[in-house]
Amino acid sequence: MDVKTILVPVTGTDAGLPAIDASFQLAAYLGAHVEGLHARRNARDALAYIGEGMTGAMIEELITTAEQESTTNAQRARHDFAAACEKAGFEQTERRGSPDQLTAHLLMETGAEDELVALRGRVADLIVVTRASRDDDPILRTTLESAMFESGRPLFIVPPEGMTRPLSSAVIAWNGSAEAARVVAHALPLLAKAEQVTVILVEEGLRPGPSAEDLIAYLARHDIIATAHTARSDHSTIGDALLTDAREIGAGFMVMGAYTHSRLRRMIMGSATEFMLGAADLPVLMTH
Repeated sequence: MDVKTILVPVTGTDAGLPAIDASFQLAAYLGAHVEGLHARRNARDALAYIGEGMTGAMIEELITTAEQESTTNAQRARHDFAAACEKAGFEQTERRGSPDQLTAHLLMETGAEDELVALRGRVADLIVVTRASRDDDPILRTTLESAMFESGRPLFIVPPEGMTRPLSSAVIAWNGSAEAARVVAHALPLLAKAEQVTVILVEEGLRPGPSAEDLIAYLARHDIIATAHTARSDHSTIGDALLTDAREIGAGFMVMGAYTHSRLRRMIMGSATEFMLGAADLPVLMTH
C-alpha cells in the first residue's frame, strides 16, 4: 500500500513543530499529501476545572483567558502550517494535484485534539506525532496514545530534535509478534526506498512466531534486501539494546510493534515501547 495521505496535529505551539517539519519531509519523500489538523478547544470546557468558591467574575475571567489562548494558538497554527508549506515547496490546497505536485491543507476543528486526531487518522495512511513519554507534555502524550490505540493507523513518532538523519537506512525491531508483523506491512513503502534494511533480533524479547530469516525472505519477495543482526545482550533493557544498535548501524528510522508483551511482563521487565517513547533520538514507526 502506498502512502498517499499523511496526517499531522498542528498544535500552534513549539512542541508540535518537529512533527510538522517531519510530515512535509516524509510527504516529499513518498509523494504524499499532508493534512494538518488543528484542534481548537471550546473555552467553555474550562468550566470542568473550576473549583468551589469561585465567583462569577472569576469564572468569566477564566473563560476569557481560555478563549484568548485558543485564538492565539489557532492563529499560530495557521502561520506554522503555511510556513512549513512554503519551506517545503507545497501548494496549500484541498485538491490533490498531479503525481508530481506537492499539496497540503489544514483542517480547523473544535474539540479535544486526542479525539479528533484519532478519528481523522482513520482516513489517513500515516499519522506523524512528536515523541512524548509519560512524564512529558500531557497533551502530546494523550494525542499519541489516542492515535496509537484508536485510529487503526501507523504512527511515525518524531523525536523533539526532529529528523536529523536520512531515511536511507532502516532497522526493524523483530520479535515474531503480530504487532511487529503489522507494522512491517505498514512500513513497506518506506522500506522499499531504503538503501539499507537491518532486522534486529533481541532474543530476550522473542515471541512465538516467524524467525528473522523468515522475515528477510518475506521482504525479499517485495524486492527489499535485508540483513539480520542480533542485538547485544549487555544492556539493561530491550529498548536500550535496540536503540544502541540502531545508532551503531546509523539508522535513519526504526520500525517497531508497540506493546507486544503482556501488561504483567511490562510491569516486571519494563517496556521497550515506553523506553523508545522516552529516549529514542531517531523516528520510530509504530503500530499496535
